[in-house]
Amino acid sequence: MDKEEAIKEFLKGLRIALNNASAYFREHPYFIKSVENFKQKVNQLFAFLNPIVVNITPRSLFIDNKYWEKGPLYVELASAFHLRKIKSIGFKEGLTSEELADFLSRVSGPIKEILRQGGIQNILNKELARHRTEDLL
Repeated sequence: MDKEEAIKEFLKGLRIALNNASAYFREHPYFIKSVENFKQKVNQLFAFLNPIVVNITPRSLFIDNKYWEKGPLYVELASAFHLRKIKSIGFKEGLTSEELADFLSRVSGPIKEILRQGGIQNILNKELARHRTEDLL
């Protein structure tokens, strides 16, 4: 597998995982399986890119100095993230399935709720702080 193919597989896996996250509750076997499948695609892409950074425009994704804009997959993902006011996402090696599931379940939530809570970064920061506090108890 070359880098371009790994990026395409990563993006396909992301779309599937987001679709399943919006359709199923977090503990549902389909959601869990899609997270695991996506994690494999993330790990495959780490062989070429680390960290994986996806910059988002209203109609395209920018990964590894290339715009991914021709095709419904790229436009659909760009639009979904743009509507949620997400300008970029990044993944670093060592990412766990649990962290990936947290991200996917949060980002696939209702747009109004995401915006009401101050955006995905704010939601994830609160969640991380809550987990850290629980670790201290």
